[in-house]
Formats: sequence, C-alpha cells, structure tokens
Amino acid sequence: MSTWISHLRIAEQLLAALPLLDAAAFSCGNLAPDSGIPNADGSAFDPPKQVTHFLRPGEDEGRIADLAFYREYLAGVTPSADPARYSFLLGYFFHLLSDNLWALRVGQPTKQEHGALFAERGSAAWEEIKRDWYGIDHQYVRDHPVSLFWRVFLPAPNPPGYLPFVPEATMRHQLDDIRRYYSAPTDEERAELAPLDRAYPYLNAAIMSRYVDDTTVALLQIHVALATQAPPIGPTALALLPATALARYPSPLGDSAGG
Repeated sequence: MSTWISHLRIAEQLLAALPLLDAAAFSCGNLAPDSGIPNADGSAFDPPKQVTHFLRPGEDEGRIADLAFYREYLAGVTPSADPARYSFLLGYFFHLLSDNLWALRVGQPTKQEHGALFAERGSAAWEEIKRDWYGIDHQYVRDHPVSLFWRVFLPAPNPPGYLPFVPEATMRHQLDDIRRYYSAPTDEERAELAPLDRAYPYLNAAIMSRYVDDTTVALLQIHVALATQAPPIGPTALALLPATALARYPSPLGDSAGG
C-alpha cells in the first residue's frame, strides 16, 4: 500500500483540478482506509485490511475491489447536497485506487527487483524497503512546509463516522497518529529513518514523484469517466484506464540496485 504522504501529495494535485471539494474532508478521506489499528507486531489490524480495503480473504495489494466501495457508498452521492461527506467518500475511493496502482507500479516490481532479499527474509524484507518509503515521506514534509499536510491536514478537524465499517474512534485515533508521526516523530522513529539525506536503494524521490504525478492523472481520468458512464463490470475502475497506465515501473526503482 502506498505511503500516507504520497496519498496527500496526490490529494493536493487533485484539489487543484477539483477546487469545489472540501479540502479538509477530502484529505482525511484519502487517509481513512488506513484506519485499522495494528496489533503489537503489526501482523493484523482492527478493523482488518480486508474490510477497510475491500479485499477478499487471502488477497492483498493490487486486488482491491474499489468498485464495490464506489457502488455501495459513493455512487449517487452528490457534492451539492453534502460537500464534506462527498469529499470524504471520494477521497476514500481515490485511496483504494491509488493503492491498486501502487501495487502494480511499485510493489510488484520491488518484489521482482529484490527477489534475493525476499528469498532470504520473507515478508520481513518489507521492513527494510519501507525505510526508504517513509524516509522519502519525512524528507518531503520537511522540505515542503506549505504542503497540504501542513496547511490543511494537520489542523483539520477529524470527520464524523461516514462509513459503518470504520469505527469513528478508530479512524480519529489513526488520523491523529499520522499527524503526530510526521509533525513530531519520536526519537526512535527519527532514528529508524535517519539520515534522511542519503541514498535510497529501494525507492528514490524521483520515482515517488513519478508515481504521484502518474496516479493523479489516472484518478482524474477515472473520475471523468465515471461521471459520464456506468462503472465497468468487475472489481476495479482501473479497467477504465489504457493498458499503458497499468505498466510496472522499470528497474531500478532506487538509487542503486540495493538489497
């Protein structure tokens, strides 16, 4: 799943193209699917990812049924009737789409590029790889003091519980923890990512920016298409995109082969 700041960076670009949205509600909606509170070792979440990300048991990244969410919770909701609710739900939908695109463009090629690391460490390899992902996030927040994170999301009031499967208290807890993680990380969290100005062997800032830009374009294409036609049959609105938009990013994704 893509990182929290990448979701907000995409949201910031989308708000420039969709200025009638409620920026605070839209920002929170773009992070709300990650409202599951992890257990002690991070192996499970409450509510589980299968619920918040519309996954069937055993499925993971790239298999999110984003259209199941769209059909049940977003289709038919008009922005004029309740702008904040609509903006939140649209943000939630865009998060699901973004995660599907991240899996295709970044997640799958990362596994292929660093096959030896995964063969050695199994799923624990993601811990090392995500050090790059979240290091880039913190570097971006540090270097962009007027970005959407600081201007809108950090001071935004937490939204009400618009969705029955996401407990309001859980969502608010997680949104507040995301704010804290980027604005006031603990010494331990800082140490895990330090130094921020370093080589990024698994994913560098240029590829992250490419993902943000490409995903923004894709989401706008899907948004326009769904405004003018019925959603496609199947689990995902990615079916509305040309095949070229679903291609994996070529190696290397980082500053070196890494791993």
